[in-house]
Amino acid sequence: MLRTAVQLASVEGLEGLTLGRLATVSGVPKSALQALFGTKERLQLAIVAHAVDVFQREVLAPSEDSSGGLARLRAVMAAWIDYLVTFDGGCLFVASASELDGRPGQAREAIVEAVVAGEKLLLRQADLAVRLGELWDSADVEQVVFELHAVLLKANHDRQLLGRDDALNRARAAVDRILLPTPHE
Repeated sequence: MLRTAVQLASVEGLEGLTLGRLATVSGVPKSALQALFGTKERLQLAIVAHAVDVFQREVLAPSEDSSGGLARLRAVMAAWIDYLVTFDGGCLFVASASELDGRPGQAREAIVEAVVAGEKLLLRQADLAVRLGELWDSADVEQVVFELHAVLLKANHDRQLLGRDDALNRARAAVDRILLPTPHE
C-alpha cells in the first residue's frame, strides 16, 4: 500500500494525494484506508517514513561497503543519483520540499528531518575525506555538500520537469569534478 502511495505522492504531491485517490488507484476501500491511516496527515507521515526506508535501502545500504571518506562519499552520491529514478515523479523529498517549504505541519517537519539527515551524512563523509587528506585541506566541506546537494536537485529537476535524458550523466560528471581528490606528489 505504501509503495503505491509513495509513487502517487511523487507525482501528485503529498498535499494532492487523498485517501480517496489512493483507494481508487489501489483498489482498497477508502474505509479500510481510513482505518489504517486515520487522517491525511498520518498518511503523509507514513509516506515520508516509507520513502526514508527506501532511501536507506537504495542509497545508504549499498555505500556501507565502501571505506569512509571520499570512497563512501562517491558511493553515496552514485547511489543517490541512481535513486532519482526510483519513484515515477522523481525524488519524493525534492518534490515535497518544494511543495511544503512554506507550509507548517508535521509532514513538512518530516521532510526537513529527512533532508537534514542526508546533508549530515554528506557532511560527515566530506569532513572525513578532508581529515584523511583525500580532499584538499582548504576544502570548505559545507560548500562541497551545498554543491553536491545542488547537483542532485538540478538532476531531478532536469529529468522530471524538462525531460532531459542526460540529466543523470551530467550529475555524475559534476560530482566527479566537485570531488577531485588531493593530488599526491
